[in-house]
Amino acid sequence: MLTLYHFVQSTCSIKVRLLLAEKKLTWQNKMLASSDHHHLSDWYLKLNPNGVVPTLLDENLPIFESTSILEYLEDKYTQTTFRPYDHYLRSQMRAFLVFVDVWPTPAVRIPSFQFGGLLKKFSAMSDKKFFNLINKRPLKADFYLSFDKNTGFKQQQIFDSFAVISRTVKRMDEMLKKFGGPWLMGDDYTLADMAVLPLIDRMQDLGLDELWIKQYPTISKWLHDAQKRPASRQSYVQGSRLSEQFPDIVRGPGSLSAWTDNYFKDRKAKL
Repeated sequence: MLTLYHFVQSTCSIKVRLLLAEKKLTWQNKMLASSDHHHLSDWYLKLNPNGVVPTLLDENLPIFESTSILEYLEDKYTQTTFRPYDHYLRSQMRAFLVFVDVWPTPAVRIPSFQFGGLLKKFSAMSDKKFFNLINKRPLKADFYLSFDKNTGFKQQQIFDSFAVISRTVKRMDEMLKKFGGPWLMGDDYTLADMAVLPLIDRMQDLGLDELWIKQYPTISKWLHDAQKRPASRQSYVQGSRLSEQFPDIVRGPGSLSAWTDNYFKDRKAKL
């Protein structure tokens, strides 16, 4: 029996849930609450020394890091495949998976924290509790130290994250055109689509979709089609989107257009 330890809203957790659903695999749901900090408990750190979600257990063996989990599931559960058969396309997909892990995954954390309700959570926390939690983290301590817990990130940090997302959607647009769509690797929906879908969905949910709407309309169509897949609807359980958890703060598509407008003005002024 497969067991998944995950957070409902975690983009890395969602991408693993997407593949489990696409493969129609049965799994035991071990949903953790990020506010309870169970992922920093001794019992969890024995499973995943990085102290992050998700962690997959298969025959009581822990597999962690979401992209590694995707590859593991592809390798072991081969009734359906979400890798291209063509060797060149497969190499391009793997290159994109690396890109997603290195660039947009950490970049999306910044607007998620700033605009997604977490700033409200941390500003209500005492300094002592906040720094105690940082000290417990095997990873990401530097990230938590990179913002002010009461005011969040500086504008330039936020704009830098927007630049990474802009670079990401540009690359996706190029892939859709190069390989012919409707999916990133061409005709077939693959791990490439699943890896980046939660990130683009998150940016739309936060209200930052104007980063691509005008310049890259292909991304809006790709996102709409990916969100409509039955496995996507199954994976996005209630609370997966921050607008469901913090409806008073997160207002959905287009709601942060003032931020994206200022970003584009700032970028134009620096050219």
